Amino acid sequence: MDGISKSQVSRLCEDIDERVHALLHRPIEGDWPYLWIDATYVKVRQNGRIV
Repeated sequence: MDGISKSQVSRLCEDIDERVHALLHRPIEGDWPYLWIDATYVKVRQNGRIV
């Protein structure tokens, strides 16, 4: 990026840090449904190539 100063980058990072902190420390209330996904990846040889 051109035209952005070090102090602007620092201010942006500070704002992002505050938002992330607020997100990580918010109270979790109510029901939170979730989906558990499990997968197995198997490599096989097909037409001389591993896929």
